[in-house]
Amino acid sequence: MYLKVDSLALLNSFNQIWMECWLEKGYVLENENSASDRYIITDSKDHRVGTIEFKHYRLDLLNNINTVFPFHEIEEMAKNPSSVIEIDKVAILKQYRGKNLDRLLSVFVHYSEKHEISHCVVLLERMFYKALRNVYKIPLTAVGEKIYYKGDYVIPSIIYPKEIYQNKKNYSWLLNDHPAPKRKLIFT
Repeated sequence: MYLKVDSLALLNSFNQIWMECWLEKGYVLENENSASDRYIITDSKDHRVGTIEFKHYRLDLLNNINTVFPFHEIEEMAKNPSSVIEIDKVAILKQYRGKNLDRLLSVFVHYSEKHEISHCVVLLERMFYKALRNVYKIPLTAVGEKIYYKGDYVIPSIIYPKEIYQNKKNYSWLLNDHPAPKRKLIFT
């Protein structure tokens, strides 16, 4: 279901996937090297189909997301910033969209549970926001009006993963936590 990016080869694969998706959508690319946990989403045939990145959240303007929207001014973010993460580089390759979103969302939920995350700050593309809210019933709140950012309008939002992982039975799309098997490279 996923690979944790822990090598240069996996980082290159991760970057190739999200960059291809963002270029397709006409988004501006950014390549920052802040501390984060990156995952490659794999499908049922172990194809690398998508990405998601989790960044440590900080309550200052050095955190780029706070310069786009002032999440740091929201009281619930200031209460316990160590239980908040920023989600970035969410992407699924065009040919794999639709049938793999449950995998990407499941990785998000399992990561949040493992790290005791209660809040996620994110800038969501409008159609993705609607799908999360209406189809997947993800508990989230739009905290501001849409903003034009890097090539599209986004909705500054807070997602509440704790509500999902404490009530897993209510989310039929949630898959079990299964990292993809690591394969050894064989040189001949």
